[in-house]
Amino acid sequence: MNPPCDGGAPGSSSRRSSALVFGGGLAGIAAAKRLAEAGWQVTLLEARASLGGRVFSFREPQSGRVLDNGQHIIVGACANMIAFLEAIGARHLWHLQPQLDVAVYDRRQRLGRLYGVSAPTPIHLLPAFLTYSHLRWLEKVKAARAIVSMMRVNRRAPELESMTFYDWLKARGQPDRIIANLWNVLIEGTLNDNIREVSASMGLMIIQDGLLAGQRTINVGYPTAPLNDALARPARDHLEKLGVKIITGCPVRCVNIDSNRHVESITIGDGSRLQADAYVSAVPFWTLPKLFSGSMAEKSMVRQLSNLQTSPIVNVYLQYDQPVMAHDFCYVLNSPLQWVFNSTFIYGDRMQENQQSLSVSVSAAWEYIDVERSRFADTITHEMLAAFPKARDATLLDAVVVKQRNATFRCIPGANGHRPGPRTESPNLFLAGEWTNTGWPSTMESAVISGYNAAEAVMSSEWD
Repeated sequence: MNPPCDGGAPGSSSRRSSALVFGGGLAGIAAAKRLAEAGWQVTLLEARASLGGRVFSFREPQSGRVLDNGQHIIVGACANMIAFLEAIGARHLWHLQPQLDVAVYDRRQRLGRLYGVSAPTPIHLLPAFLTYSHLRWLEKVKAARAIVSMMRVNRRAPELESMTFYDWLKARGQPDRIIANLWNVLIEGTLNDNIREVSASMGLMIIQDGLLAGQRTINVGYPTAPLNDALARPARDHLEKLGVKIITGCPVRCVNIDSNRHVESITIGDGSRLQADAYVSAVPFWTLPKLFSGSMAEKSMVRQLSNLQTSPIVNVYLQYDQPVMAHDFCYVLNSPLQWVFNSTFIYGDRMQENQQSLSVSVSAAWEYIDVERSRFADTITHEMLAAFPKARDATLLDAVVVKQRNATFRCIPGANGHRPGPRTESPNLFLAGEWTNTGWPSTMESAVISGYNAAEAVMSSEWD
């Protein structure tokens, strides 16, 4: 495998500057895209057989069904992700609600709805707030007072990064019932953590930039095709049109640092070395320290990353012999189910006749991540009988459990202080990843922003 460059200073007139991006998830794809658009000679390496990173689909061997590694969503506030989908020609494969509309059930099948109307912010949420059945009138008054506080507070104040959002809400008169029935509905899935654990600064970010920033910022979207079709393949096609050289099945084993702290090459799986002017790491933060040679292993960036933590997600894909759910998705209060998505409706699947496929997405799933798959499937199917009465008359045809132990980084108090920027102590090594300091939680939007940040840092840097 030949190096992508053959010497010369970056920016010289004799050739294009070169960049080597390793990690073919959204962050790496975004970095490669931005650099290639700016005229750089870009090589993108990915250890797996296809691009996408933690956004991928696979064929389940027993049933032959194509399943995603987990349910992925966007919201209207994900401006960079939406523009990215437009750029790669995949926007038509993602649905985005024209107005917020989320069905919320309790375990007695009582329905509440969180929805928006055409009106100035935050008046656009008032009808839903007044009619939301999972809060009593006095609770709605208390919640309204909290919203006023949320609109006024500076979420970037240092003290908000050192306390939990739960404690911040309790200090503003929010009882546990309001927190569980309203605020945690908005927080648990977006931050993949319980509201008792996340920092006040990141909890407020979700409310301010999502719920309160505009009429459409909280509108929910999702892919209408498997993720490989809705993201990975269009992204690859787009990068190749830009001239990016993509090498899959190519793990990086070592980042080789010289005595001047410059990256001189990277060693890949077959033992050969690749060189470039600039290097962008878009691998997970728990993988990155393993790639450094000994001279770099003790540097502050590696120690900094050791302070970040991850949170798991477990998805259960259910297939019934008849429809059991009417909505495209819903949330179930006080239940292990959390979010349930109607895959048959979302994919517009006309081949299943009267069958229905559902995806149950369980965030912050520490309680279940080590439970045997068959046992957890039994737990979920039992909960489905309680939450969806039609499931009692249906036959379960299939249940597939997909676990992601390190699905996202945790937005716990203090975590933002350990998220690095795109630059490192090595002048020609840059970082991308949703876990870098983007201002966003662990989302696809954050991944795209991080890739763009890394590319901008590459292009604005000067090498000795």
